[in-house]
Amino acid sequence: MGAGKSTIGTRLARLLGAGFVDLDAEIEWAFALPVDEIFRVYGEPAFREMESRLLKQALSVQGRVLALGGGAVLELENRELLRASATWVNLDVDLSTACMRLLDAGKARPLLGSDAELRALYLERAPIYAQAPHRVVAEGDPGDVAARIESLIATLEGRTPAVPASFIPSCRERVELPGRGYDVVIGSNNLDELAAELARLGSGPIALLSDWNVAPLHADKLLRAVAATGRELLQVTLPAGEERKGIGPVLEATDQLLEAGWRRDGVVLALGGGVLGDMAGLVAALCLRGLPFVQVPTTVLAMVDSCVGGKVGVNHRSGKNLLGAFHQPALVWADLSLLDTLPDRYWRAGLAEVVKTALIGDEVLLELLETKPIALLERDPVVMAEVVRRCTAFKAQVVVADERESGARRILNFGHTVAHGLETALGFGHLLHGEAVAVGMVAALEIGHVLGWTERPLIDRLRSILRSLGLPVSAPEPPPGLLSRSMERDKKLVESGITWVLLKDVCQPQQHVLPLSGLEDLLSQLRERGVLLARGE
Repeated sequence: MGAGKSTIGTRLARLLGAGFVDLDAEIEWAFALPVDEIFRVYGEPAFREMESRLLKQALSVQGRVLALGGGAVLELENRELLRASATWVNLDVDLSTACMRLLDAGKARPLLGSDAELRALYLERAPIYAQAPHRVVAEGDPGDVAARIESLIATLEGRTPAVPASFIPSCRERVELPGRGYDVVIGSNNLDELAAELARLGSGPIALLSDWNVAPLHADKLLRAVAATGRELLQVTLPAGEERKGIGPVLEATDQLLEAGWRRDGVVLALGGGVLGDMAGLVAALCLRGLPFVQVPTTVLAMVDSCVGGKVGVNHRSGKNLLGAFHQPALVWADLSLLDTLPDRYWRAGLAEVVKTALIGDEVLLELLETKPIALLERDPVVMAEVVRRCTAFKAQVVVADERESGARRILNFGHTVAHGLETALGFGHLLHGEAVAVGMVAALEIGHVLGWTERPLIDRLRSILRSLGLPVSAPEPPPGLLSRSMERDKKLVESGITWVLLKDVCQPQQHVLPLSGLEDLLSQLRERGVLLARGE
C-alpha cells in the first residue's frame, strides 16, 4: 500500500533487462475501466476474481517483473502461487508514509476514504504482507530501492549485482539573451551540484513547486540538495495533469508565496514536467511582477523542449495555453536520472518533440532517431544525453533569434496547429501532448502534400520514425465541427487565417497562412488520408 510499486517495478525491470507488468493496469484493460469504476460497477468480488486469473497468466511467463496491488495477496491461493512461481518481495513502508502517499496522490482508490479508514486497512493487512519471503524498505529514491531489490535477487541467483547506469558528466548549453542569458546544465545524478548554482540567484527564500505525482518521487531529494544553501525553504504542491492546468492553481500558489512574505530575492524551483513548468513559471512571472525561477524538468518533453524559451501559461476553456506570459528561467537543471520514474507512455510522448526538432532543424538528430530507436526506447543514458543536448542547442538558437515568437520562433509550432486543436476538442488528457504533436506533424506534412509543397517520401519517412518510437500517426476525430472550432480559437490565428508550419524538406520549415474558409476542406483531406479516424476505426 502506497509503496510506489509501479515506479520501482519499472526501474527494477530495466536493471534486470526484463519486461514489466502492472497487474492493476492489466485488470483495467480487461474491464476497459479504471479500478475505482470497476469496483463501483462490478463490485470487489469481480475485481478480485479477475486479479487472480490474470496473476496466474502473468506468472506463466518467465523473465518479467510483476507489480501487484495491495489486495492481490489477500487470497491464500495467490500467496501460495507467488511462493511457488516467483521471487516474492514486499515493499515495506511505514504507516505515516503510506497515508501521505495515498491520501495526497489525487487518485481515486476504491477502498480508501478517510485517514482513519486507511490506517485501519493498513493494520489489517500488515500481518499478511509480513508473510512475504523477502522484504525491502521502499523509502527514499525509487532507483535506490530498485537497486536493493536487484542486489537481493542477484544474491539469491548467485551472481554479481548489475552495474548502475553510466554516469553522465555535466555539460552546458547557453541561451544567450541580452542581459538575461542562462545556462542549461545537462547531466545525471547531479542535483548535489545545484546548491552552488543557486548561490548566484539571490540570497532570499526558495520555493519548490511540484505536483502531486512528482513531489512524492523527487521533492525530498531536491530539498536535501538545496538545503546546503542554508536558505528558507517553502514547498508548494500543485495538481497534476493537462486537464488541471488552469489559472486557479496558479493563483492559489501565488497566494501561498505572498502569505509567506515572499521577497524579490526569492527563487522559484519548478520540479516537474511541461505542465508543472508552465504553471510554476507563470507563478514566478505574476508574483511581485517577476521572480527568478529554475526549471528542473522530470519528463522527456520538458527536458527537450518546454523548459527552454520562457513561454509559461495555462489553459482556458476556449483553448490551450491562452493565458500566459514570456518569462525566461534563470537556470535550467536537466538531471537525466529524474527521467527514470517516467512511465513508458510519457517517455514515448516526449520523443515526439525530439522528432519535431530533428525535422525542422537537425538532420543529424533525425538520423540518430532512425538508427537508434531501440536505444531511445530502452532509455540509453548516453544516447539520451546527446538528444537533450542537441534539442536544447537548437531551441536556444531559435529563442535567441526571436524570443517573443514574432517571426522565426514560430517554426517550433510545427505539428502544433492540429495538435492543440485535437487536445482541446477531445478534452485535455485524452491524448498526451506529445501524442497529439505526433499526429499533428503527420497532418502538417499531408497538408503540405495537398498544397504541392511536401513530397510523399518525407511523409513516409516521418510515419516510419513515429511508428518505430511507438507514437501514433492518426487520432480519432472529435465530434463534427468541434476540431475546426478549436483550431479557429488557437493562438496561431491571424486576421486572414491560421498560420501553419509546413516542410519543403528536412530542415526547410515554411510558415503559411491558410484561410479559415478552407479549413474544413483541409480536415476532409486528413480524413481521406487516414490521419483523422472516424470513431471505432
